[in-house]
Amino acid sequence: MAPLTMKAGFNEPIELALLVLAIGSGSMTVSHANDSYFWVVSQFSGFDLRSAFKGITVMSLLQGLAGLVMVLILYTILR
Repeated sequence: MAPLTMKAGFNEPIELALLVLAIGSGSMTVSHANDSYFWVVSQFSGFDLRSAFKGITVMSLLQGLAGLVMVLILYTILR
């Protein structure tokens, strides 16, 4: 990814840090049944399967969106 980031115009250290944050928050968006995080959280919290699908999937979507919004806010402030 490093050569691609430089060609895309991410040259400053703060831009690279925000890119890493965006990738990290995007990787946690919409955790579902094919994700081990989904099963760990659902089993240890005692959710039944139906509640886990409704709760964990929606909450991980909100988590990813909040991460994206924060990265965009930081990008506009620090740019």
